[in-house]
Amino acid sequence: MSRLQTLLLAGLLVGGGIALSVRAAVRPEPRELTLIARDMAFYLPGDPTPNPTLVVGRGERVRITLRHEDPGMTHDFAVESQAVATDALHRAGTTTAVVFHAPGRPVESEYVCTFHRLMMKGVLKVR
Repeated sequence: MSRLQTLLLAGLLVGGGIALSVRAAVRPEPRELTLIARDMAFYLPGDPTPNPTLVVGRGERVRITLRHEDPGMTHDFAVESQAVATDALHRAGTTTAVVFHAPGRPVESEYVCTFHRLMMKGVLKVR
């Protein structure tokens, strides 16, 4: 390989690394949604509506944080049709989170606590 080819290759590698770093730096943070597991239902902070409909945009990157406030119970959050799930929380006062991309088309999916799916379920709506 000639010296010129080596310099060009090095420049492309460095330039590509910079481009990747810049793209990673400007990548938008996921939209944060917090759900509270309490009294055998999910709640949004400050909203008394049990198991609310969660509305997200098509292809939006979302972080769901689950906060456990139900002593003596085990809870999680899952959108099984989209293979999205948090770890199980076994103690009140703990949190877990999951980051995912919403589908790229409008759809409604059920979200659940897999341990209490008959009572703890709501709708994730993608617009």
